[in-house]
Amino acid sequence: MKLLVFSLLLGAAWAQTQDSAEPPQDNANGPEVGEGANEASGEDVKRVSGIWHKYNGRSFIFQSSAVNWAHAQQRCLTFGGNLATIHTSGEERFVKGIAEGRAAWIGLSDAQMNGFWFWINSSPLKYTNWCPGEPNNDRSQHCVQINYSGNRCWDDVWCSSSLPFVCERK
Repeated sequence: MKLLVFSLLLGAAWAQTQDSAEPPQDNANGPEVGEGANEASGEDVKRVSGIWHKYNGRSFIFQSSAVNWAHAQQRCLTFGGNLATIHTSGEERFVKGIAEGRAAWIGLSDAQMNGFWFWINSSPLKYTNWCPGEPNNDRSQHCVQINYSGNRCWDDVWCSSSLPFVCERK
């Protein structure tokens, strides 16, 4: 009987460790993708999901699972970071490359107050790449996706939409 109980407890503990959301590993053994490469184009970025890619002292990762904006941020927090912030055109090219050209959440929102855009980490908003006519707040759109339309620009969208996302950490 004791052996049966022990086996059940051991099996439950093993199953629980398999479900834990551990952050993907840094690309420590491979090349430092984009390290300091301010002029790297999105096409130059190695597209490997599950690996942190370094750029200008920060690490970024693309997650292809489509979730709403809040769940994306929550997932980034479990990785020790936040949804990605973009401060230059070089960073934008890099992040777009990490996202493999797909529409994806970044950490920009005006959910706190319409028309006042804030990065999730409170860094100042100095750079944007809005699509023509955006942000338009169409029917209360408060979160931002990158790689929208053929222009691959930024678009405000409903935070409840499901999209892949890009996380960053220091």
